[in-house]
Amino acid sequence: MKKAATVRILYFLVFTGFYLPVFYVFYQIFLMKDLFLKLSLFIRSSVFWNTLNFSLSQAGLSAIFSIILAIPGAYYWGRFDFRGKQLGRSLLVLPFMMPGIVIVLGMVVFYGQNGLFNQWLSVLFSRQVRFTGLYSYWGIVLAHVLYNLPLCLRMLSESWERIDPKLREASTNLGAGPLFTGCRLTLPLIWPTVVYLFLIVFVYSFLSFTVVLVFGGYLYKTFEVLIYIEYNSKLRFENAAIIAGLQTLILLLFFWLQSILQRKGYAAKPAAVFPRLSFRKNPVQAVLFYLYNAILLIFLAMPFITVIYRSFLQGGMFGNPFSLENYRLLLCEAFRFSVGTSFGKVVLTTCLISTAAGGITTVVAYIFAKERYARSWGLTDLFLQLPLGISFMSFGFGLGSMTGDRVPAWLLILWAHVYLAFPLVYSILRTAWRDFDRTMLESSYLLGASSRYTLLRVEAPLMRRAVQTAFVYGLAISLSDLGAVLLLGRGEVITISVAIYRLIGHYRFAQATALASIFMGIALMAFMAVEKRWMTNGKGRTGIDAI
Repeated sequence: MKKAATVRILYFLVFTGFYLPVFYVFYQIFLMKDLFLKLSLFIRSSVFWNTLNFSLSQAGLSAIFSIILAIPGAYYWGRFDFRGKQLGRSLLVLPFMMPGIVIVLGMVVFYGQNGLFNQWLSVLFSRQVRFTGLYSYWGIVLAHVLYNLPLCLRMLSESWERIDPKLREASTNLGAGPLFTGCRLTLPLIWPTVVYLFLIVFVYSFLSFTVVLVFGGYLYKTFEVLIYIEYNSKLRFENAAIIAGLQTLILLLFFWLQSILQRKGYAAKPAAVFPRLSFRKNPVQAVLFYLYNAILLIFLAMPFITVIYRSFLQGGMFGNPFSLENYRLLLCEAFRFSVGTSFGKVVLTTCLISTAAGGITTVVAYIFAKERYARSWGLTDLFLQLPLGISFMSFGFGLGSMTGDRVPAWLLILWAHVYLAFPLVYSILRTAWRDFDRTMLESSYLLGASSRYTLLRVEAPLMRRAVQTAFVYGLAISLSDLGAVLLLGRGEVITISVAIYRLIGHYRFAQATALASIFMGIALMAFMAVEKRWMTNGKGRTGIDAI
């Protein structure tokens, strides 16, 4: 009874912590004087329609381009075997461990005016061709595609793998050509995955904050950026509440459409053996595949590689000698002046908040996943994962307004990070418990073992990998956050992401590349920890497969 009461209290705390700030936003809206007049004025304003038009159009284009560019790679990754396939698929997880501000920095140092990409163009076209659209509409779309393309490639290739080769063979034997087979067989089978990816990339881009905040300037804004500006910069709280409420209603409409459009995907198991892709057997296919991979490497990896490379150049400029000067400057007074605190305090604050957020999220999600392991997916699970479909700025604005200055900034940020990380962490642990062999625990109890002994000696070793993976992903989500710290930190809490953002704002790109390289090193170690745990099962399963 005591255990059940504890679980009920946790449910109450989680549901209250997740949804009370959102309800508080609507509570503020309904208490406004002349609510309908203000709402009508805002809906008829150019700000609303420009923001809505930009948010919808760039999100749609980002989703379309991400899927189109992923399809050729998914074809090869889903139908053939080749050296480094599993490692390459695992590396596609890495962009999700990067904060948006590192994506932005990579775009600046690679695609910017003095970036490596424009240097290549000047060599090829004698300075007659240059890419100048980074700080524009298309620069924002490009950044979103860079972030979302790995997800689309990975999920589409896994969907393609599940298509039984015998179906294609039967189609060929019946006289169908490759085009007919692709349109009438392959496309219908992968279509549910395509629809799902379009919807999820659309939502990610619609709710974009960091990329649009940096590249959009005063011309382009999503509703997330608009809420931040109204709440944090202009201190117009009523306007922020109206925008947050409208965006929440738009998202609810969108997820209602998602529930109508989404269908259950093709659920066959992947083929046991795939044909080997080689230059000897299929030279044309091999050339096209490695050409695609080379382009993909330039597009996805070069921005990050350029950040690391320029961090070791004096002044961060091409042509200068190699030096550790940029890293040394992180420890100087110039860093404190630009960021607002010392490098050591930034790292310590980041590590403490992220570790606490990852730990709290993992413990609470583990208790819920264990409590619900024998039950089918239901309404409770939906509510536990609903934060994925709620604007964070709406949540953050409600949280900040509800608590005011009564709660310390670091606690608000921790609260927000648990909110952000919980859906993913819960998905990993819920799946792990679904696959757990309950007979092991029952045998332990039948042999007279206590609950404590069974937990420590039976359950903990069997669930260790899933728990470690869940913790690392919770840690990574907290590490990569910028919006919560900017919105709720009151300038008192500065993490690595905020420090990089401020260094970019002060045009100290050299120090920003050094700090971003340190962060990428941390993300790489977290990635290796996840892969080391899951790769030992011999099937190459990674933590993201548990979602």
